[in-house]
Amino acid sequence: MKNLSTLSKSIIMVLSIAGVSTAAIAVGQSTTTKTEVSEAVAAVQSKISLEQAIIIAKKTMKGEIVSADFDQHDHSAGGNYEVNIVNNNTEYEVKIDANSGKILSNKQDKLDKEDIAEYNAMKKSKTSLNQAIKKANQSVKGKVIEAGFDIDFGKPAYKIEIVKGTQVHKVVIDSMTGQIIRSQVEAADSDD
Repeated sequence: MKNLSTLSKSIIMVLSIAGVSTAAIAVGQSTTTKTEVSEAVAAVQSKISLEQAIIIAKKTMKGEIVSADFDQHDHSAGGNYEVNIVNNNTEYEVKIDANSGKILSNKQDKLDKEDIAEYNAMKKSKTSLNQAIKKANQSVKGKVIEAGFDIDFGKPAYKIEIVKGTQVHKVVIDSMTGQIIRSQVEAADSDD
């Protein structure tokens, strides 16, 4: 009987240690989860807007803006904007800190034939990227986190992403007419 009592005490002790360990792991996981922030939330919390980042990039590099987007730092609240500018068949990527507006880096790449064709299609547009951003923001009042030129189902267009509340709105603007082709909504935590 005494052995059973010692055995019972050992089992209780093992179960207690397992319970404490499980609780410690759960607490550690819940604090880790709370510090992760979605890209949409990080963009909304940034002090610099996409439009301001474009202005900063234009002061740094001459050329035409072809795209700009928010890039989050590893699920944290911080991030930066990547603004792409084309000049003389070279694309320049200017990275700008989303909180300070400081230029972090400036890379360049020669455009390939496909990129040159897309850029030439953009140059024929009657609507500028800034006009498309304004049009999209009139439709969905929020914080723009991405904007760029693309060929959408064979039509030259601008694709604009705007965060409003907990949703990301994707607005496609016809680059020739300036009209909204379509607008769709998805959850802000989506990876699309």
